[in-house]
Amino acid sequence: MPRTAIRTGFLRDDGTEVVLEEFLCDWPNCPNVAEHVLGALVELRTMAILCSKHMADLHERGQCAD
Repeated sequence: MPRTAIRTGFLRDDGTEVVLEEFLCDWPNCPNVAEHVLGALVELRTMAILCSKHMADLHERGQCAD
């Protein structure tokens, strides 16, 4: 799953820089930030995550159990 990191230029009290990290939606060519876990495979240490738009699309199609 793609991850994006944004360097802020702000420093914490310990001198390290604050970096914002977020996961991106796993839907092909979607640049949105992921907010929902679709599923996980613990053995492979991986998961599928989607943004709200694509999670709603799956619900509408009846392809999601949640």
